[in-house]
Amino acid sequence: MSKIQNAYSKIVVIVPLYICAYTLGAVWLLFDGWLNQFSSITWLWGGDERTQFPELIYFLNFVIIGSLLGSALLGITSFHRYKAIEKSFEVDHIWGYFFLPVLALVVGILVFALIQAGLFVLAGNVSSEKSPESATLGYLAIGGVAGYNWDVFIKKLQELSVSVLKSQSKE
Repeated sequence: MSKIQNAYSKIVVIVPLYICAYTLGAVWLLFDGWLNQFSSITWLWGGDERTQFPELIYFLNFVIIGSLLGSALLGITSFHRYKAIEKSFEVDHIWGYFFLPVLALVVGILVFALIQAGLFVLAGNVSSEKSPESATLGYLAIGGVAGYNWDVFIKKLQELSVSVLKSQSKE
């Protein structure tokens, strides 16, 4: 085996480990959010474990976690397809896998902004007055769908930006 092939086989092993690491981190944060209202991460903003996030940030966290889990699902299935089924995994693919969590964070934030702006509407029982747990599930689900289908989300975002810019130019 050549040195290049040996280095390649070592790099490829990192991808599933990386996906597992951020997936487990997202699952841990999910349960922390449900059980402790994200008390384990309030220190990031200068608070202590008794500090609670405002409701807006609380729900944003669930969209981001959903987006991370959706992108993890995409990463796992994609890695399996390219490595095990098609046997066409290339070193260039690694960059996409490493940027998936960052992409998921951005997609999650933008999806949440679109929901809050009323440009994207969730149906069902997601009102925080009725059931905060139900609302977290709705936000988690829409984040997961957007994270898994990030390419579709970006196309829709492009269409939205074109329509917004066209309507602004008519004014």
